[in-house]
Amino acid sequence: MTFGDSELWDPAVRLDPHPFYDRVRASGGPVPQVDPAGNRLWIVAGHADVLAGLRHPEIGHEMHRRGPGGWQRRPDDLSEAARIEARQLISLDPPDHTRLRGLVSGGFTARAVARLEPWITDLADRLVTRARHLGHIDAITDLADPVPVNVIAELVGIPEPDRPQFRAWSAAIVSASPDGPAATSAFAAYLDELAAARRAAPADDLITALVVAEDRDDRLDRDELVALVQLLLIAGQETTVDLIGNGLRLVLTHPEQWQAVRADPSLAAAVVEETLRFRGPVEIVPPRFAFADIDLAGGRIPAYDRVGLSLWGANRDPAVFERPHEFDIHRTDVGRHIAFGYGIHFCLGAHLARLESRIMFERIAQELPGLRLAVDPAQLDGFRLHHDGLPMRV
Repeated sequence: MTFGDSELWDPAVRLDPHPFYDRVRASGGPVPQVDPAGNRLWIVAGHADVLAGLRHPEIGHEMHRRGPGGWQRRPDDLSEAARIEARQLISLDPPDHTRLRGLVSGGFTARAVARLEPWITDLADRLVTRARHLGHIDAITDLADPVPVNVIAELVGIPEPDRPQFRAWSAAIVSASPDGPAATSAFAAYLDELAAARRAAPADDLITALVVAEDRDDRLDRDELVALVQLLLIAGQETTVDLIGNGLRLVLTHPEQWQAVRADPSLAAAVVEETLRFRGPVEIVPPRFAFADIDLAGGRIPAYDRVGLSLWGANRDPAVFERPHEFDIHRTDVGRHIAFGYGIHFCLGAHLARLESRIMFERIAQELPGLRLAVDPAQLDGFRLHHDGLPMRV
């Protein structure tokens, strides 16, 4: 079985990469690909193999510390945007990862998140009421986007008048546009001012907790603070917007399942989990490196090469899921999905994403039972759904 060097980035494969991942699993080994930047990336797509990769002691992120020349210091001449990206939680290994995650993890426990349910429900009710009066809506702009954007901003401590500006910065950063580095710098400057304000007048938010945080004698440095807050804000909204939007598209294109949810809104939790399995927000975990020659997925990955662990591939593995390419909210094996990752990098906001999405699906099923797509489903390209919108009629 042969693969093109950059097949994963072929436009036809981008429209539906699952046949590619099926072939990767059937190949009996990791498959090398060359990404648009010219880096070799070994694709792993089996459920057991992805789990093994996620917990492998010789697969990690901080290649600047390991390489042919051994351990190295992080370069001091990086741009501001590159420095901040290098310090993001998803780009770190222990001990830095352990220290920084510990500073914020208490705000995202199941108990801490559960206290937000009345506030999230009120916001969801206001959104569905407004949608009902509008009649014709964009499900991303009018339903999926406002809840995660406002909830994570409230938790972190971004004042409401500033949230539209942050939303613009976030869009520029995640789209990898040429404006991304400038947006990162603008957000960093904004956060410098906000952090100074919180030091002068503490509030009940994560920014206050972070600006006064100390890990033993080591105070959070400025780039770490910016990187941590930026990641929390972006990850806390972008992925959940995808989750809600894709869940709506999927149930509405499976009428018998939408009818079941309308009849029993408690099935909203099942919609969330099956959407996570079938079309989760993250296709491949942020690429990691092999710190040594490693055996994985039936093959050898050379030291210092990148490893692409596909959550989408793992969550459609027929060895784990019956009828893996069918969307079915009634399936009994959905609990084995790994859409939020596994191990030390398991998604910090998993409880929050589940709560926000469940509440939105419940309220939509109860209050907007006539919701339907306003376009032919064939016109929807799910891989650009978040940014292209999702027209609907109420």
